[in-house]
Amino acid sequence: MAQQQHVVVVDDEQEAREMIADYLSIHGFRVSLCDGGGSLRQLMGRDPPDLVILDLNMPEEDGLSLIRYLKQVSGVPVIMLTATASAIDRVVGLELGADDYLAKPCELRELLARVRSVLRRLRWVRPSQAERRLAAIVSFDIVGFSRMIQDDEPGTLAAIDRVLAEAVTPSIARWNGVLFKMLGDGALVEFQSAVDAVEWAVAFQRTMGEAAAALRFRVGIAVGDIVISNSDRLGEGVALAVRVQELATPGGIALSDYTHQFVRGKTEAHFDDGGLHPLKNIAEPMRVWHWSTEATGER
Repeated sequence: MAQQQHVVVVDDEQEAREMIADYLSIHGFRVSLCDGGGSLRQLMGRDPPDLVILDLNMPEEDGLSLIRYLKQVSGVPVIMLTATASAIDRVVGLELGADDYLAKPCELRELLARVRSVLRRLRWVRPSQAERRLAAIVSFDIVGFSRMIQDDEPGTLAAIDRVLAEAVTPSIARWNGVLFKMLGDGALVEFQSAVDAVEWAVAFQRTMGEAAAALRFRVGIAVGDIVISNSDRLGEGVALAVRVQELATPGGIALSDYTHQFVRGKTEAHFDDGGLHPLKNIAEPMRVWHWSTEATGER
Protein backbone atom coordinates (compact mmCIF):
# COMPACT_ATOMS: atom_id res chain seq x y z
CA MET A 1 0.00 0.00 0.00
CA ALA A 2 1.31 3.46 -0.91
CA GLN A 3 2.31 5.69 2.00
CA GLN A 4 -0.27 8.33 2.87
CA GLN A 5 0.70 11.88 2.01
CA HIS A 6 1.03 14.07 5.09
CA VAL A 7 -0.92 17.36 5.15
CA VAL A 8 -0.70 19.89 7.98
CA VAL A 9 -3.61 22.26 8.63
CA VAL A 10 -2.67 25.46 10.49
CA ASP A 11 -5.62 27.50 11.75
CA ASP A 12 -6.34 29.14 15.11
CA GLU A 13 -10.04 28.19 14.80
CA GLN A 14 -10.46 24.64 16.10
CA GLU A 15 -13.72 23.95 14.27
CA ALA A 16 -12.31 25.10 10.94
CA ARG A 17 -9.13 23.02 11.11
CA GLU A 18 -10.96 19.91 12.34
CA MET A 19 -13.51 20.16 9.54
CA ILE A 20 -10.73 20.31 6.92
CA ALA A 21 -8.85 17.47 8.63
CA ASP A 22 -11.89 15.20 8.69
CA TYR A 23 -12.58 15.78 5.00
CA LEU A 24 -8.98 15.19 3.89
CA SER A 25 -8.70 12.10 6.09
CA ILE A 26 -11.77 10.60 4.43
CA HIS A 27 -10.00 11.09 1.09
CA GLY A 28 -6.86 9.24 2.08
CA PHE A 29 -4.52 11.86 3.55
CA ARG A 30 -2.72 11.71 6.90
CA VAL A 31 -3.52 15.03 8.57
CA SER A 32 -1.87 16.88 11.46
CA LEU A 33 -3.39 19.94 13.13
CA CYS A 34 -1.63 23.08 14.40
CA ASP A 35 -3.23 26.07 16.11
CA GLY A 36 -0.43 28.48 15.21
CA GLY A 37 3.21 29.07 14.40
CA GLY A 38 4.63 27.54 17.58
CA SER A 39 3.03 24.14 17.12
CA LEU A 40 3.84 24.22 13.39
CA ARG A 41 7.55 24.75 14.09
CA GLN A 42 7.60 21.88 16.56
CA LEU A 43 5.93 19.56 14.07
CA MET A 44 8.28 20.54 11.22
CA GLY A 45 11.19 19.24 13.27
CA ARG A 46 9.73 15.82 14.08
CA ASP A 47 7.26 15.00 11.25
CA PRO A 48 7.79 17.10 8.08
CA PRO A 49 4.66 17.36 5.90
CA ASP A 50 4.17 16.99 2.16
CA LEU A 51 1.92 20.09 2.11
CA VAL A 52 0.73 22.82 4.49
CA ILE A 53 -2.72 24.43 4.45
CA LEU A 54 -2.23 27.76 6.20
CA ASP A 55 -4.69 30.36 7.46
CA LEU A 56 -3.26 33.84 6.87
CA ASN A 57 -5.17 35.64 9.62
CA MET A 58 -4.06 34.34 13.01
CA PRO A 59 -3.63 36.44 16.17
CA GLU A 60 -0.20 35.34 17.42
CA GLU A 61 1.72 35.11 14.14
CA ASP A 62 0.29 35.95 10.74
CA GLY A 63 0.37 33.43 7.93
CA LEU A 64 2.59 35.52 5.67
CA SER A 65 5.49 35.31 8.11
CA LEU A 66 4.90 31.56 8.40
CA ILE A 67 5.05 31.18 4.61
CA ARG A 68 8.44 32.91 4.69
CA TYR A 69 9.60 30.53 7.44
CA LEU A 70 8.35 27.40 5.63
CA LYS A 71 10.04 28.35 2.36
CA GLN A 72 13.30 29.08 4.15
CA VAL A 73 13.49 25.83 6.11
CA SER A 74 12.01 23.26 3.74
CA GLY A 75 10.41 24.53 0.53
CA VAL A 76 7.25 22.55 1.44
CA PRO A 77 4.27 23.53 -0.76
CA VAL A 78 1.76 25.86 0.90
CA ILE A 79 -1.91 26.54 0.17
CA MET A 80 -2.95 29.74 1.89
CA LEU A 81 -6.46 30.45 3.16
CA THR A 82 -7.59 34.05 3.56
CA ALA A 83 -10.89 35.23 4.99
CA THR A 84 -10.53 38.65 3.39
CA ALA A 85 -10.02 37.30 -0.18
CA SER A 86 -8.08 40.51 -0.82
CA ALA A 87 -5.86 40.75 -3.88
CA ILE A 88 -2.99 42.12 -1.80
CA ASP A 89 -2.97 39.03 0.45
CA ARG A 90 -2.87 36.75 -2.59
CA VAL A 91 -0.11 38.71 -4.29
CA VAL A 92 2.09 39.02 -1.19
CA GLY A 93 1.59 35.34 -0.44
CA LEU A 94 2.64 34.40 -3.97
CA GLU A 95 5.65 36.72 -3.71
CA LEU A 96 6.72 34.88 -0.57
CA GLY A 97 6.38 31.51 -2.30
CA ALA A 98 2.87 30.19 -1.58
CA ASP A 99 1.78 27.60 -4.13
CA ASP A 100 -1.96 28.32 -4.20
CA TYR A 101 -4.68 30.25 -2.40
CA LEU A 102 -8.35 29.93 -1.52
CA ALA A 103 -10.82 32.29 0.14
CA LYS A 104 -12.49 31.35 3.43
CA PRO A 105 -14.99 29.92 4.04
CA CYS A 106 -13.84 27.47 1.39
CA GLU A 107 -15.72 24.74 -0.41
CA LEU A 108 -14.08 21.52 0.79
CA ARG A 109 -14.31 19.83 -2.60
CA GLU A 110 -12.40 22.69 -4.20
CA LEU A 111 -9.80 22.64 -1.42
CA LEU A 112 -9.32 18.90 -1.97
CA ALA A 113 -8.90 19.48 -5.70
CA ARG A 114 -6.27 22.14 -5.09
CA VAL A 115 -4.41 19.92 -2.61
CA ARG A 116 -4.30 17.13 -5.16
CA SER A 117 -3.28 19.55 -7.91
CA VAL A 118 -0.35 21.00 -5.97
CA LEU A 119 0.94 17.60 -4.90
CA ARG A 120 0.46 16.00 -8.31
CA ARG A 121 1.92 18.81 -10.36
CA LEU A 122 5.12 19.34 -8.43
CA ARG A 123 6.62 16.93 -10.98
CA TRP A 124 6.33 19.64 -13.65
CA VAL A 125 8.65 21.96 -11.74
CA ARG A 126 12.33 22.09 -12.70
CA PRO A 127 14.91 22.79 -9.96
CA SER A 128 17.28 25.75 -10.32
CA GLN A 129 19.99 27.56 -8.41
CA ALA A 130 19.43 30.67 -6.29
CA GLU A 131 20.00 33.97 -8.12
CA ARG A 132 18.44 37.31 -9.01
CA ARG A 133 17.70 38.43 -12.56
CA LEU A 134 15.35 40.30 -14.90
CA ALA A 135 12.81 37.99 -16.51
CA ALA A 136 9.49 37.86 -18.32
CA ILE A 137 6.87 36.13 -16.17
CA VAL A 138 3.69 34.64 -17.61
CA SER A 139 0.74 34.07 -15.27
CA PHE A 140 -2.27 32.16 -16.57
CA ASP A 141 -5.44 30.85 -14.97
CA ILE A 142 -8.55 28.93 -15.95
CA VAL A 143 -11.77 30.88 -16.42
CA GLY A 144 -14.56 29.58 -14.16
CA PHE A 145 -12.38 27.03 -12.36
CA SER A 146 -14.44 26.97 -9.13
CA ARG A 147 -17.70 26.34 -11.00
CA MET A 148 -16.12 23.60 -13.12
CA ILE A 149 -14.78 21.84 -10.02
CA GLN A 150 -18.24 21.95 -8.48
CA ASP A 151 -19.85 20.52 -11.63
CA ASP A 152 -17.26 17.84 -12.50
CA GLU A 153 -14.13 17.60 -10.37
CA PRO A 154 -12.60 14.44 -11.99
CA GLY A 155 -13.31 15.64 -15.51
CA THR A 156 -11.90 19.12 -14.83
CA LEU A 157 -8.68 17.82 -13.29
CA ALA A 158 -8.24 15.33 -16.14
CA ALA A 159 -8.73 18.13 -18.68
CA ILE A 160 -6.13 20.30 -16.92
CA ASP A 161 -3.64 17.45 -16.95
CA ARG A 162 -4.19 16.95 -20.70
CA VAL A 163 -3.63 20.64 -21.40
CA LEU A 164 -0.45 20.63 -19.32
CA ALA A 165 0.91 17.51 -20.98
CA GLU A 166 -0.12 18.30 -24.56
CA ALA A 167 -0.29 22.08 -24.92
CA VAL A 168 1.76 23.66 -22.13
CA THR A 169 4.97 21.83 -21.21
CA PRO A 170 6.07 20.81 -24.74
CA SER A 171 5.48 24.28 -26.15
CA ILE A 172 7.12 26.06 -23.20
CA ALA A 173 10.30 24.11 -23.87
CA ARG A 174 10.30 25.25 -27.51
CA TRP A 175 10.27 28.89 -26.37
CA ASN A 176 12.90 28.27 -23.65
CA GLY A 177 10.48 28.76 -20.79
CA VAL A 178 10.44 27.18 -17.31
CA LEU A 179 7.22 26.24 -15.56
CA PHE A 180 8.07 26.99 -11.93
CA LYS A 181 4.77 27.05 -10.05
CA MET A 182 1.43 25.28 -10.41
CA LEU A 183 -1.64 26.85 -8.84
CA GLY A 184 -4.94 25.00 -8.57
CA ASP A 185 -6.40 27.02 -11.41
CA GLY A 186 -3.30 28.05 -13.35
CA ALA A 187 0.46 28.36 -13.41
CA LEU A 188 3.46 30.70 -13.51
CA VAL A 189 6.16 30.44 -16.19
CA GLU A 190 9.49 32.23 -16.58
CA PHE A 191 10.94 33.28 -19.95
CA GLN A 192 14.30 34.99 -20.35
CA SER A 193 12.94 36.92 -23.35
CA ALA A 194 9.77 39.03 -23.37
CA VAL A 195 9.35 38.24 -27.08
CA ASP A 196 9.47 34.51 -26.34
CA ALA A 197 6.90 34.96 -23.57
CA VAL A 198 4.50 36.83 -25.86
CA GLU A 199 4.93 34.45 -28.79
CA TRP A 200 4.35 31.45 -26.54
CA ALA A 201 1.24 33.03 -25.01
CA VAL A 202 -0.24 33.88 -28.42
CA ALA A 203 0.47 30.38 -29.77
CA PHE A 204 -1.05 28.83 -26.63
CA GLN A 205 -4.25 30.89 -26.79
CA ARG A 206 -4.60 30.18 -30.52
CA THR A 207 -4.16 26.46 -29.89
CA MET A 208 -6.79 26.46 -27.16
CA GLY A 209 -9.17 28.43 -29.38
CA GLU A 210 -8.70 26.17 -32.40
CA ALA A 211 -9.28 23.09 -30.25
CA ALA A 212 -12.58 24.54 -29.03
CA ALA A 213 -11.50 23.26 -25.62
CA ALA A 214 -13.79 23.39 -22.59
CA LEU A 215 -11.02 25.21 -20.70
CA ARG A 216 -10.46 28.90 -21.40
CA PHE A 217 -7.52 30.83 -20.00
CA ARG A 218 -6.56 34.37 -19.06
CA VAL A 219 -2.88 35.21 -19.58
CA GLY A 220 -0.86 38.07 -18.09
CA ILE A 221 2.77 38.93 -18.87
CA ALA A 222 5.12 41.25 -16.98
CA VAL A 223 8.85 41.93 -17.14
CA GLY A 224 10.49 42.57 -13.79
CA ASP A 225 13.15 41.65 -11.29
CA ILE A 226 12.84 38.17 -9.77
CA VAL A 227 14.65 36.23 -7.07
CA ILE A 228 15.09 32.49 -7.54
CA SER A 229 14.84 30.49 -4.32
CA ASN A 230 15.13 26.72 -4.59
CA SER A 231 12.76 25.92 -7.48
CA ASP A 232 10.54 28.97 -6.97
CA ARG A 233 10.59 32.52 -8.37
CA LEU A 234 9.67 35.44 -6.13
CA GLY A 235 9.59 39.21 -6.37
CA GLU A 236 8.31 42.13 -8.39
CA GLY A 237 8.01 40.38 -11.75
CA VAL A 238 5.90 37.56 -10.34
CA ALA A 239 3.55 39.86 -8.41
CA LEU A 240 3.04 42.15 -11.39
CA ALA A 241 2.28 39.28 -13.76
CA VAL A 242 -0.44 38.04 -11.41
CA ARG A 243 -1.99 41.51 -11.20
CA VAL A 244 -1.91 42.05 -14.96
CA GLN A 245 -3.38 38.59 -15.63
CA GLU A 246 -6.47 39.53 -13.61
CA LEU A 247 -7.19 42.23 -16.24
CA ALA A 248 -7.00 39.86 -19.22
CA THR A 249 -10.17 38.79 -21.01
CA PRO A 250 -11.12 35.08 -21.29
CA GLY A 251 -9.04 33.70 -24.15
CA GLY A 252 -6.92 36.86 -24.15
CA ILE A 253 -3.52 38.19 -23.11
CA ALA A 254 -2.69 41.31 -21.09
CA LEU A 255 0.76 42.94 -21.03
CA SER A 256 2.25 45.42 -18.64
CA ASP A 257 3.35 48.64 -20.34
CA TYR A 258 7.04 47.83 -19.69
CA THR A 259 6.60 44.45 -21.39
CA HIS A 260 4.92 46.09 -24.38
CA GLN A 261 7.94 48.37 -24.79
CA PHE A 262 10.16 45.28 -25.04
CA VAL A 263 8.08 43.52 -27.72
CA ARG A 264 6.73 46.41 -29.82
CA GLY A 265 7.82 45.88 -33.42
CA LYS A 266 9.44 42.53 -32.60
CA THR A 267 6.40 40.24 -32.83
CA GLU A 268 3.53 39.91 -35.30
CA ALA A 269 0.95 39.98 -32.52
CA HIS A 270 -0.91 43.30 -32.23
CA PHE A 271 -1.84 44.64 -28.80
CA ASP A 272 -4.49 47.31 -28.19
CA ASP A 273 -4.01 50.03 -25.61
CA GLY A 274 -6.25 49.16 -22.68
CA GLY A 275 -5.64 52.42 -20.87
CA LEU A 276 -4.46 53.09 -17.33
CA HIS A 277 -5.47 50.79 -14.46
CA PRO A 278 -4.84 51.11 -10.72
CA LEU A 279 -2.97 48.06 -9.47
CA LYS A 280 -2.58 46.98 -5.86
CA ASN A 281 0.68 48.11 -4.24
CA ILE A 282 1.70 50.12 -7.34
CA ALA A 283 2.11 53.85 -6.69
CA GLU A 284 0.68 55.06 -10.01
CA PRO A 285 -1.87 53.60 -12.47
CA MET A 286 -0.25 51.34 -15.09
CA ARG A 287 -1.05 51.14 -18.78
CA VAL A 288 -2.11 47.66 -19.86
CA TRP A 289 -2.16 46.26 -23.41
CA HIS A 290 -4.56 43.59 -24.70
CA TRP A 291 -4.58 40.84 -27.34
CA SER A 292 -7.42 38.42 -28.05
CA THR A 293 -8.56 36.19 -30.89
CA GLU A 294 -11.81 38.20 -31.03
CA ALA A 295 -9.94 41.49 -31.41
CA THR A 296 -7.75 40.09 -34.20
CA GLY A 297 -10.64 38.44 -36.00
CA GLU A 298 -9.33 34.92 -35.32
CA ARG A 299 -11.58 32.00 -34.43
